[in-house]
Amino acid sequence: MKIKKKGMTASPRKQILKAVQKIISQKNLEDSSISEIAGRAGVTDSIIYHYFKNKEDLLFYALADKLTDVEKDLRFHLEGVLDPVSRLSKMIWHHLYVTDLNPDDSRTLKNLLIECRSNKNFYTHEGYNTLREYTRFMGQTIQQGVDENVFRPDINVNLILNLILGLLDEESLSCLASGEIKTTMPDFKGIMDLVFAIISSESVTSMNNDDNNKKKRILKAAVQVFAQKGYNAATMNEIANIANVSEGTIYNYFKNKEDLLFSIPKKRLRRLKKSGEEMFDIQHPIKKLRRFIRLLFTIFMEDRDFTKVFLLEIKLNKKFYNSILYRDYIDYVSILESILKEGQKQGIFRYSVDPRLFRNMFIGAFTHLAIKWTILKKEEPIDMLKEIEKVVEMLCRSVVADNSIITKLNSIYK
Repeated sequence: MKIKKKGMTASPRKQILKAVQKIISQKNLEDSSISEIAGRAGVTDSIIYHYFKNKEDLLFYALADKLTDVEKDLRFHLEGVLDPVSRLSKMIWHHLYVTDLNPDDSRTLKNLLIECRSNKNFYTHEGYNTLREYTRFMGQTIQQGVDENVFRPDINVNLILNLILGLLDEESLSCLASGEIKTTMPDFKGIMDLVFAIISSESVTSMNNDDNNKKKRILKAAVQVFAQKGYNAATMNEIANIANVSEGTIYNYFKNKEDLLFSIPKKRLRRLKKSGEEMFDIQHPIKKLRRFIRLLFTIFMEDRDFTKVFLLEIKLNKKFYNSILYRDYIDYVSILESILKEGQKQGIFRYSVDPRLFRNMFIGAFTHLAIKWTILKKEEPIDMLKEIEKVVEMLCRSVVADNSIITKLNSIYK
């Protein structure tokens, strides 16, 4: 809700409000003078008094202006999100997203809120109406859930609002003020777990049980669309249509299209790590090495669309190498290094071999071969299996201390 006084020019007033917001981000308004505010806004002192009674009046309207911008942005993100569960989830997600993405803006908003709430005159000021309107927006979504029998019929909407907004305020303070946490987004699932435990009816509980299925459908659809059209040309709407969900539902699980893309390999990487850890029951390092190499080829090549997306849109994407996914990826494939070091201790693998270089040789070979198989489609499955076995043999030969060991073990471990 935009607040204006009759007869005022919007531009100077807006400049003054933005100046106050910048000052609030750095220090208390009480420690600032009207002259300082005017200087930052590029106006004279008298212009400020033309629009505002005093610094207190200015503070309250500065919060109202900030909240108006935040609500406008939130409404934009909620376009096309219709069901109350998705809408409430998106609202909470948006609060955390803004805190992490624009910490300076969020810090300014929190400082404004703290200063205004600590002043009893705020609650009778016109600026307070904007805060009420903003909270009412979330309240309408909760009431919608009650009316549609999605949320419990006996909940008190106002109390729920205080619980949710209070929690979000404290999350922001933990991140921006005390530094207790670095980012708030990782807490999203935990927050939703608390909120829905309070407000959910049985229908929402069953919906939550379906979350994994929805997420799987979205990831599967993303692989299909990215493989067919490429990441840049693909749209979230296309993915939503194939997954049979609303576009807004995708944002309940993924922050944006890039987050969705980098989430695609996570399941396979987890499988790789779990299988790799189980592999340590195998005693002989050569058998262990062979098993792991074959395993990685199998997990990554079982779905051509996935492999195509992984190679073209993720592995050969510069952003991948600065992402959390890359650290996970290296953590998983570094099992190779552990196997190699174990074999070196036993004298089976050469001490001169650098485990990191061996890992890179394997990953590089896999990337080149997988591109040939998947993108160029030059080999049939049977030929691919033959080439994998040759690669396994060559990689083992590159590290063993005595090649005769391979010959002796072939009949047992092939």
